[in-house]
Amino acid sequence: DQKQEFTVTFNTNGGSSVASVTVKEGEKISFKMTKGRPVYGLGEQVRGINKRGWIYTSDCTDDPNHREDTHSLYAAHNFLIFAEKKPFGIFLDNPGKVTFDLGYTQQDTAEITLDNWDMDLYYIDGKNLKDIVHQFRRMIGRSYIPPKWAFGFGQSRWGYKSEEDIREVERRYRELDIPLDSIYLDIDYMEGYKDFTVNTEAFPDLAALSAE
Repeated sequence: DQKQEFTVTFNTNGGSSVASVTVKEGEKISFKMTKGRPVYGLGEQVRGINKRGWIYTSDCTDDPNHREDTHSLYAAHNFLIFAEKKPFGIFLDNPGKVTFDLGYTQQDTAEITLDNWDMDLYYIDGKNLKDIVHQFRRMIGRSYIPPKWAFGFGQSRWGYKSEEDIREVERRYRELDIPLDSIYLDIDYMEGYKDFTVNTEAFPDLAALSAE
């Protein structure tokens, strides 16, 4: 069997050591989970905050039909926290398709399958869940602090066809005395859904609308 070497980085309480292991190409990463212990992570996905009991795939799609049996959504966040008695996190820095079977095929077994083994795999040990998240954010870079208005209520949907649509949404919120801090547009404002463009017929002065 052809073998391929990849790097495993063990990150413990802020310090790290690097070890290389050799695996068979296409082999699964598999380990047991304690019965009833939750698993968190994977970013924007279906089926609630506890990811146990389902199969998730990092293979970004733009499928608008988000169902309970969906396996893949818009983004790939290959980071998981296993809330065991001694919790740990794993992060797979892999640009390819990754499948996470978190107790679906075998109830208390986690299986991770990769199409491409060209990656760095990080194991994050920590005192608690918060500590593991803190270490992960130090690895990938901390999030920016959004402005105050971003913590308010934002209205958004796909399908706004014109500036008049936006103004009507705002008018109805004010009329019904419902707080509104922002309105987000989906890709409707673009010219033919092309990046960095504006449909000036439907949105003749988008900059002025944004400033209001």
